[in-house]
Amino acid sequence: MVTVSATNLRKHLFEYLDKAAAGETIVIQRHNQEVARIVPTLPPNWRQQMTIKPKLLVSAVELMQP
Repeated sequence: MVTVSATNLRKHLFEYLDKAAAGETIVIQRHNQEVARIVPTLPPNWRQQMTIKPKLLVSAVELMQP
């Protein structure tokens, strides 16, 4: 989530729209109070955002034993 002032949003609108298109939520503030949010239209695919791959601590054979 990115927080931006209304003035800064006005100056860099297309940069923030690109961030929203990439899945980022933009919080717009005026006088340090939240007044609006720009949210992506489609939820991001959480599987693509996974950076840590799970590791098995035991072998597959040990995993299947009762």
